[in-house]
Amino acid sequence: MLKAAIYRVIPVALCIATLAGCATFNNSEPFPKEQKQVAVDISKEMPSTWSEMPTGVYAVPNTRLLVSGHQTGSGAAMLFGPLGVLVGSAINAERAKSLLGDDKAIADHDMVAVTEKLLKEGLAADGAATLTYGPAAAGASQLTLTPFGVLSYINDKDVRPYVVVRTALKDASGKQLWSTRYISASAEAKPFAGESGWFADNAKSLRAALDQSLKRSIDVMLRDIAGKTLRDATKWTYVSGQYAFVKEPLKVKGTVVVDEPDYIAFTPRLGDVIVFTGVNIFDRKIVSIAEATEQDPNFAKYEPMPVEPAKSAATTVSAPAAQ
Repeated sequence: MLKAAIYRVIPVALCIATLAGCATFNNSEPFPKEQKQVAVDISKEMPSTWSEMPTGVYAVPNTRLLVSGHQTGSGAAMLFGPLGVLVGSAINAERAKSLLGDDKAIADHDMVAVTEKLLKEGLAADGAATLTYGPAAAGASQLTLTPFGVLSYINDKDVRPYVVVRTALKDASGKQLWSTRYISASAEAKPFAGESGWFADNAKSLRAALDQSLKRSIDVMLRDIAGKTLRDATKWTYVSGQYAFVKEPLKVKGTVVVDEPDYIAFTPRLGDVIVFTGVNIFDRKIVSIAEATEQDPNFAKYEPMPVEPAKSAATTVSAPAAQ
């Protein structure tokens, strides 16, 4: 019953966010072409959990990681209004803390340092880069990156890591010119605990997944800023799968930014209030992709990817030729 109710609520929420007169779509916009030389730095601050995240997320202490997808119920909010939202959020955050368990294995993961390393490597590889690392000179524009991870439940036990690189471009006066998110999903999902869980062996697999997703976010961002992406506004695509922060799978319409043999980068045509708007990056094996038209709804009913039945030995051995 709860899952059915959630499936009814999500489409309504997405449609309201998309169709409301106040909806903005800034997160789907490309980098401004008129920006010829921009300084880029990395913020150590975390985005606001009130304006940038769904309610009930849990911030893992001493890290840049958030837990989401575990949230349940809205009874407190319905009974007590705004106070109920605060109460419900606190309850859900506490629930995530208990689900997470012992998080000491990941406490020393320095995502800012890894971001700096990957960014410098990416800039060095592109001699004609629009970006230079460091603070902006007088009168120049500044691009600030804010990286963080989302450990998002995709069912009651399995968690998929995502890395979000939040971008904000401001001119010399401090006026914001552009912003978006580059959100890269790990191909793997598994529990936190257990011999093969994310926290096993000093969280070795989780660190690797976060670093790999962070690299992909940085790589796609640099390509996008350089104008080396697709972004065909006349070609629409549906990407069905599990988006950051949300447990339930979604089928969302948007435009392709990068189309590679092993992954796709895609920007949903949804309002900025939706927490996963921006450039979403998925391994092809964890999503289904279909053509769409401009007239198709921005959000459609999710249809699970078909699973091919395993072939038995009898079907793989050729019959002997007739004598």
